[in-house]
Amino acid sequence: MLVRLIAARVNIVETSGDLKICRDPDDDEILEAAIRGNAQHLVTRDDDLKRDLDLIKMARRHRVRVVSVRQFLRRLARLA
Repeated sequence: MLVRLIAARVNIVETSGDLKICRDPDDDEILEAAIRGNAQHLVTRDDDLKRDLDLIKMARRHRVRVVSVRQFLRRLARLA
């Protein structure tokens, strides 16, 4: 059920690879996809993403909140 809900709302975005602020280049692509896709949340278990202050600031400038899975599930529970 959750997978169907997500699949119904997914946006596929292409990244340019031009964003270079993270220690891990793969994280740059994740952040760029969230920004280009106009995501409200970047949900992750990756501590590099959750603790990288430059990444978090960049995301916030684009109205993307970097949150843990637990934080996101709490937010969803409040909406139900």
